Amino acid sequence: MSKKTDAQEKKHAKQAEKQAQKEAQQRAKREAVEAKERAKREDAEAKERAKREDEETKEKAKREAEEAKERAKREAEENKERAKREAEETKENAKREAVEAERAKRAEVQAEKEAVKAAKEEAKEAQGKASAQPYEGMVKLAIASPVDYDQLKQLEEDLRQVPDLRLELVGGSVDEGIKIVVSMSKPVLLVQLLGKLPPVEQAIKKGREIEVKLKAKQ
Repeated sequence: MSKKTDAQEKKHAKQAEKQAQKEAQQRAKREAVEAKERAKREDAEAKERAKREDEETKEKAKREAEEAKERAKREAEENKERAKREAEETKENAKREAVEAERAKRAEVQAEKEAVKAAKEEAKEAQGKASAQPYEGMVKLAIASPVDYDQLKQLEEDLRQVPDLRLELVGGSVDEGIKIVVSMSKPVLLVQLLGKLPPVEQAIKKGREIEVKLKAKQ
């Protein structure tokens, strides 16, 4: 190889090395710029992301606060409504108890009246036993007006259950009154017997008949 060729190759090698260094510097410079730009973008993205997350957190907190407020409002309304219902139920219970107490009081008064009445009837019955007249054969019962027909029907049923007594006839009219004819196969204290029957308020001998006053149906 000639000296000229060797010198040229050294020159080319030096130029190539210089070019490589230049390109390396340019590349390093570009990479530094790109790294700086990338860092800038990442920082901006991080800031934007942090901003979004902060807004989302605020929005979530706002929603939760509104929901808590709405829930508290609903619960307050429900508590108010429940308290109102309980107050109405308490009032209604008190009203029912007052009505029941009044009913019990009336029942007590009625029981006392009936007890007094029963005592009077028993006393009257005891006084009449000494002069009671036994009846035998056909006897007519005159039902005093006004006539409660449910009580009259009950009287007929009760008479059919009496031993030694037969119900022969039930008849009459509004003007003439209701008549019941019974017959007995043996002597019966009929006035006293009638006075003990549930539908009968009073039985009194009037001439050849027995007048029967029925109880007013309660």
